[in-house]
Amino acid sequence: MKAQPIGGRLISPVTLVLSVLVLLAAFFAAQRFLFGFNAVANINDGFPWGIWIAWDVVIGTGLGCGGYALALLVYIANKGQYHPLVRPALLASAFGYTLGGISVIFDLGRYWNFWHILLPNYQQYGSVMVEVALCVAAYILVLWIEFSPVLAEKYGWQGVTKFTNKWMFLFIALGVLLPTMHQSSLGSLLIVFGYQIDPLWQTNFLPLLFLISAIAMGYAVVVFEACTAAAGFKRSLGHELPLIANLSKVMAWLLVVFIVLRLADLVVRGEIGA
Repeated sequence: MKAQPIGGRLISPVTLVLSVLVLLAAFFAAQRFLFGFNAVANINDGFPWGIWIAWDVVIGTGLGCGGYALALLVYIANKGQYHPLVRPALLASAFGYTLGGISVIFDLGRYWNFWHILLPNYQQYGSVMVEVALCVAAYILVLWIEFSPVLAEKYGWQGVTKFTNKWMFLFIALGVLLPTMHQSSLGSLLIVFGYQIDPLWQTNFLPLLFLISAIAMGYAVVVFEACTAAAGFKRSLGHELPLIANLSKVMAWLLVVFIVLRLADLVVRGEIGA
């Protein structure tokens, strides 16, 4: 089956609203890069990190974990029946991680030096942030390589198809390894913060809790985007509906595991009722 035009007007109330948001974003981005943080937020170049870094990296990459979560299910747990959901999840992850990676540049005080992270002379190998930055950057590249067969099919890129058919197993393995590393490391980053974190969250289980929540968010995004696409394009979910229903159950059980671990940790540390 070949792709068919969905029809409808290109200029609509939705696209007009989105265009206005893009113009506003461009205006404030220009303000930030030309005049510094003070021009757009209650932070400055000396202390640049605010709530936005949590949104960009922690929440943003978590919402982009749909491809990672499905890779665990399809390729690691060998649940091949979920494979029809892989491509849209992969595209959403590629966009999500790419936007998250780019948005980090907005959070850097000296953003013109962002490329230093790629040079070994500037890297501190004992830093959790270095591991997160390198893993996220590498994972963005891996995501687009994993998605390249779709573009190769569309435009007849035989060389790309031949390359991905031969080496895709390697990129799938990296696509599981890299998010596992940096999603758990985001929890490790909060452990390093020590007393700056609320005592309720000062636990060595943070890496595991971060990882479980990221995987659960990945499944939630896959379900959300499937339902939203079906409603937006006025099509039936059809054969995807049972898959989405089962995926929701997997997500629910993951959240149960998260809650049990969280409560058990609080009880062991004596923080209940503290």
